[in-house]
Amino acid sequence: MSPDDIQSIFFQECEEGLASAETALMAIKAGEHDGETINTIFRAVHSIKGGAGAFGFNPLQAFTHHFETLLDKVRDGELSLTPPLVELLMGAFDVLADHVTAIRGEGDQPDDAAMEQALRDALTAAPAAVPVAAPVVPELSFDLAAMMAELAAPADVPAQDWRVAFTPAAGDLAHGSEPLLLMRELAALGGQVVRADADRVPTLDGFDPDAAYMGWTLRLPAAADRALIEEVFDFVADPASVTIERAAFDESAVAVPAPTPVLQSPPAAPAAPTVAEPPAVQAPPAAKPAKVAAGATIRVDLEKLDRLVDLVGELVITQSMLSQRLVSNGLAAVEELADLDQLTRELQDSAMAIRAQPVKSVFSRVPRIVRELEASTGKRVQIEVEGEATELDKTVIERIGEPLTHLVRNCVDHGIELPADRLAKGKPAEGRLRLSAEHKGSRIVISVSDDGAGIDRERVLAIAAERGIVPADARLSDEEIDQLIFAPGFSTAREVSNISGRGVGMDVVRQNVQALGGRITIQSRPGEGSSFALALPLTLAIVDGMVVSVGDQTYIIPLTHIVESLRPERGQVQSTGLGNRVLNVRGSFLPVLGIGDQLGLSGTVSEPSEGVLIVVETESAGSAILMVDAIIDQRQVVIKSLETHYQQVEGVAGATILGDGRVALILDVEGLVGLRAPMPLRCAS
Repeated sequence: MSPDDIQSIFFQECEEGLASAETALMAIKAGEHDGETINTIFRAVHSIKGGAGAFGFNPLQAFTHHFETLLDKVRDGELSLTPPLVELLMGAFDVLADHVTAIRGEGDQPDDAAMEQALRDALTAAPAAVPVAAPVVPELSFDLAAMMAELAAPADVPAQDWRVAFTPAAGDLAHGSEPLLLMRELAALGGQVVRADADRVPTLDGFDPDAAYMGWTLRLPAAADRALIEEVFDFVADPASVTIERAAFDESAVAVPAPTPVLQSPPAAPAAPTVAEPPAVQAPPAAKPAKVAAGATIRVDLEKLDRLVDLVGELVITQSMLSQRLVSNGLAAVEELADLDQLTRELQDSAMAIRAQPVKSVFSRVPRIVRELEASTGKRVQIEVEGEATELDKTVIERIGEPLTHLVRNCVDHGIELPADRLAKGKPAEGRLRLSAEHKGSRIVISVSDDGAGIDRERVLAIAAERGIVPADARLSDEEIDQLIFAPGFSTAREVSNISGRGVGMDVVRQNVQALGGRITIQSRPGEGSSFALALPLTLAIVDGMVVSVGDQTYIIPLTHIVESLRPERGQVQSTGLGNRVLNVRGSFLPVLGIGDQLGLSGTVSEPSEGVLIVVETESAGSAILMVDAIIDQRQVVIKSLETHYQQVEGVAGATILGDGRVALILDVEGLVGLRAPMPLRCAS
């Protein structure tokens, strides 16, 4: 394993440590913590400090040292978790996160001088211990202290030094572990090797130079700090391979010095000196394999997972082609085909499940965003999270971070009122921001809601008319007015700030969500708050679609957009002139768009009563109707990117390979309807 690979593992461990520390800090802020909560933060900061020193990230190491010192005082009960101290810990965590971002090359080195000084000030402000008067003890007729000392430490019992046993796992060397470095660090603490266990070393024909076979027992002085000994093994993968305990040693045994920093070619191995030890401290037999802990995990490069998903997709296509070939040739293998189809689908689901990640990784960014907004706006916000364990494809997870950030900023800046205004309205001074995630069918719905003032629709409509987004005399429904906030350049901010005012945030939200094949809806009540719901696909690799024919072409329409399909009677579809046609669907006149006309195809059905009409929903243009020649099938298809293999095509989201080997285009319903779509008309009641 190269140094870059080891450093990459350290970066991953930093992210995991930051996530666990932030969760613990939020629990402390909510008053739901115990002694283990502060220990969790301490361990995370301590591990980051150790790795930073190993890789030479000196600014990060220096800052974590100050942070760790303060946490140690809190852990030992010398400092109380008062609200100001909790806020200081939260601020220190933010600076720590900035340091980690900087060492990854994704940001600038933070200026931590002020925070380091604040951490030092918190230490010096710790209240001094109150001296307690010694109780008055009556004189005794015998020397009790001498008797107790004699019982506690008889002269014939040897000093209890530290006994450290370390047996690396067989694959530790392949994962970047270097036992010699650990021995040198222990030698710096005064350690000496008293036993070298070579029982696991195989014969030459079974020897693997990349495997670890040796084990060591070391003796360290009794005065050595246990915390420093434990720190040496911070990056050992399996804590069970290390034993640290007090033990008596045979003083006549010859100690083997720990390795010095100078490396030389090893001479022929002499017989290792052994020491007779009490049965109570004997190590378990080295040949006995360690049990794998339940829920053990491994790290896998994302590129390997992507490759696995691609191969499973190819397998799905091949299976479909095989089934089509057998059916076309009249070869009956119904049971075998059904079994193969079931196994392929299970393999496909398992491959996608490996890529799935909990949405918690996105939600965890929100507390810091809110803290920054509280500091800049003077507002107070309480965060509620639900469904953070809901899993989503990693690609989708990575691409919803920006839309979610914009929504949170919008809710805090435009929705939640200032504490004084909330109190005047009879609300709590602290606003509520709620994040939730849940599965609904083949999609995941992420909601961001607040209990603020809601959308001021009169103001929104006035600004939209002023900026020419809608006509001045436009009469729009509440839902249509709410959608205006997604218009490019629209903003209700009275002045431009570093938070809002330029009219790009919500437009970016809609564009990014639509690029993922998702939809966003709004619900708002004046004076009660607003809620934004993002309906997203579980994965970008597979889609459930309806296979349709248009002329001599075959297309896929994603089921997520389809409401219903129908075949109208002749004359039900009415013309509005200039080639536009509409159909009355339960009180609303929806535009009828021929896919053949939209894509410039010839030989397609032109009479609606001879084709099939599919009602679809879009975010940008509302509901519409797509006219196709016929519906062929409904199936799950593997998405292939056109941009990767060809170029972007307007109205087309991607392509797939059908069972007969033909390529079918997957339609971009949003783009297709947006090519020409009049506003839907409503019948007068």
